[in-house]
Amino acid sequence: MDLVEFLRARLARDEQIARDCSGLAWKTGPSGTIHTDPRPPGDPGDAAYVAKAENGAYAEHIARHDPSRTLAQVAAVRQILDDYEKQAWILEQGHRTPETEAAQVIRENVLRRLALPYASHPAYRDDWRP
Repeated sequence: MDLVEFLRARLARDEQIARDCSGLAWKTGPSGTIHTDPRPPGDPGDAAYVAKAENGAYAEHIARHDPSRTLAQVAAVRQILDDYEKQAWILEQGHRTPETEAAQVIRENVLRRLALPYASHPAYRDDWRP
């Protein structure tokens, strides 16, 4: 598994978990509660309960890392991966200049940094560290 495959696999898992959590934004409520905002489609009642945190700071942190944010991050990182692969293909076709090669090195360094949050995953390779 190369770095791009590794990242795509992690993103697929992140996306699936976020979608399993409804993909909706989360908001903090009174007493450290976190709930969906807006209510899930077809839910006539109150916003769905997500969790209760020990304090307001924890609740805010949990709410800020809601499924909708995860889905947006997944989409953004996929665009970065797509750009990297497109540029790699262009280089493979022989369209090489010192500038395009240097730019690809920078792109690869970005991928290495994007993989750092997954460094504890068993498939992560130490040679990917920046």
